[in-house]
Amino acid sequence: MSKPTTNPEDKITNISSAQKLLILVLMGGAVVAIIYFFFLNDEEAYDVSDQPNISTVVDEPQFLEEGKLWFLNEEQRDTLQQITIEVADDQEQRAQGMMYRSSMDELQGMLFIHDRSETQAYWMKNVKVPLDIIYVGESKEIVTIYQGVMPYSEKSIPSSSEARYVVEVNAGFTGRHKIKEGDYIDFQIHN
Repeated sequence: MSKPTTNPEDKITNISSAQKLLILVLMGGAVVAIIYFFFLNDEEAYDVSDQPNISTVVDEPQFLEEGKLWFLNEEQRDTLQQITIEVADDQEQRAQGMMYRSSMDELQGMLFIHDRSETQAYWMKNVKVPLDIIYVGESKEIVTIYQGVMPYSEKSIPSSSEARYVVEVNAGFTGRHKIKEGDYIDFQIHN
């Protein structure tokens, strides 16, 4: 028995419809890729500002020295440590907080001032550095300290009682400077 001979033209006509569809899809994809990379300008090609769930690059906020803050011991109100502070005293500044910052000097911190004393709760969404979060009551007594709160956490970190002020410093700061619940703060804001 002899092998049947095939005509090369018969091979093209014997391609299944699925194979033809695949070839068309690949050719179409190549055309779209060429148009995308060669005819769109860079701004259009990489504009993701209106895309949901896509992270965009945010300029890192710089520390703005707006005052000084003192940590005072509970008994004699002696100074345990002094830091320079950036102040967040409106809703927009409090919402921004420490987000997108990659570092903070040891003797810097952020003071959040709320309109009234109430139970406060913070989180670490978009915060790149671990922090100590210090909740402070109306009388400027430290009511709650969270040490070493991890970056990017969306877990709520509540005060144990009403707080009017919140201070954020580098993780481990309160331990290094022997600051504890029951101690006090005082601050002065530049005019």
